[in-house]
Amino acid sequence: MKILWSLSRILVFVCLLNYGSAFPLFGQMVPPRPAQAGPSGPGGAPGMGPSSRMTPTGLHETGGSIANDVYSNSIYGFSIKIPPGWVVLPSREPKVATQDAALLKAAQISRPLLVITENAPLKKSNQRKNIQIIATRMRAPSGPTAAQDYLAYSQKTAKEKGMDVEYLGDPQEVTVNGQTLWKLASNEPSNGVVQHVEQYVITRESILLQFFLVSPDEAGLKQLEPSIQSLEFKATTPRTATKGSAKKTKATPPSNSKTQSSDSKPQ
Repeated sequence: MKILWSLSRILVFVCLLNYGSAFPLFGQMVPPRPAQAGPSGPGGAPGMGPSSRMTPTGLHETGGSIANDVYSNSIYGFSIKIPPGWVVLPSREPKVATQDAALLKAAQISRPLLVITENAPLKKSNQRKNIQIIATRMRAPSGPTAAQDYLAYSQKTAKEKGMDVEYLGDPQEVTVNGQTLWKLASNEPSNGVVQHVEQYVITRESILLQFFLVSPDEAGLKQLEPSIQSLEFKATTPRTATKGSAKKTKATPPSNSKTQSSDSKPQ
């Protein structure tokens, strides 16, 4: 599959995260960018020729499922509506190009949860709208400003490395169904076509989730906004020991002293 942005840049985190400070130390991490939805191909789904075999999407491997145009993830506890008729592209696990055990242990690997694109085989891959979701498990629980700091770091890294991306303003705080996310818009050229990208980031404990809306034009980007507005997270239920303690209480026999006093005869 042809990738618009380098897959290693999108999916592989080689970093040491330290959220104990005011600003995270992302080390050598290269912030991920959305991948290209796939090459155009005659006939069926994007990137598949007339004689291509069906390829498993791998959704279940990352806790995902789709029903009635709603993508749900049982591992990360969220659901989001997707445009009807769109095509799910198979996800590929990232590979770390190193044999260093210490570096592998410190590596932060991003997992592509969903890459879905409009079913328009006559359009080139960079002319199709798509939605991408990426999850990263961090080495430590995130702080209250982790999502905002991450986007700020992305801007800083892109500038330092001379990446061909134009960020439009600073990260903005948005609220979706009671959840706080941080949003950052950008434009990125791809083979003569400017990709308009909206990136939404949220952290939940030690997980950083990114939602990318990608379109070749601003009008198409607005058409994708209802999807992000439908994002819902399951409430996390705190663990309690009430059941165990209740069972123990029920199983406790009556006090021996009470029984002895009632059964004993006066001397």
